[in-house]
Amino acid sequence: MEKIKVLLADDHQIMLDGLKAILTRDRSLDIVGTARNGLEVLEFLKREPVDVLLLDLQMPVMDGLETAMHAKKSYPDLKIIMLTTNDEGSIITSLFKVGATGYLLKNASKEYLIQGIRDAYEGKKVLSSHLTEKMIESLSDDGGKAKDGAVPMITKREIEVVKLIAQEYTTQEIADKLFVSTNTVATHKRNLFVKMDVKNSVGMVKKAVDWGLI
Repeated sequence: MEKIKVLLADDHQIMLDGLKAILTRDRSLDIVGTARNGLEVLEFLKREPVDVLLLDLQMPVMDGLETAMHAKKSYPDLKIIMLTTNDEGSIITSLFKVGATGYLLKNASKEYLIQGIRDAYEGKKVLSSHLTEKMIESLSDDGGKAKDGAVPMITKREIEVVKLIAQEYTTQEIADKLFVSTNTVATHKRNLFVKMDVKNSVGMVKKAVDWGLI
């Protein structure tokens, strides 16, 4: 039987080492590589074929949402499973919209994770059981998005982030300027993507200009 080629992406080395040790034991899986951020993921995908990408949500340089968008655009057959601690319904919905195949929490059992990879490889959607309700809640709620052309509630800090993105600051530079972590900046960006109903930073800046925020 041909093995499923899996790429692991997480910014914590101990998490990568643990996942690799667990998954390598399964004969149906071939762990072809690891990456510490989204750019490393995209560079790896250029070099080697991958069937399933196991992707962390919060990473420096390029977070999981941006990575998933770019990866699916370039490699539409790639199956992407988000593996994270974040169980926010709106984020889960956004990731499925950009092409993610699955969304699992890091407290999932080894057996559940391996079966999830197999299911994703076969084209099935994968979702931790208790997250279904959160997704339904997100779809029935406005999640902060604008209704009928109204501008959603955007915080002062989120506006600061948009302004710096418009000035072409990187995630690291924004973090340094605002004295926060890159993960905090990434969280602000994800929230803005959801609130503004856009898929990337260009769309975010354009809508911010249209709304008179910057």
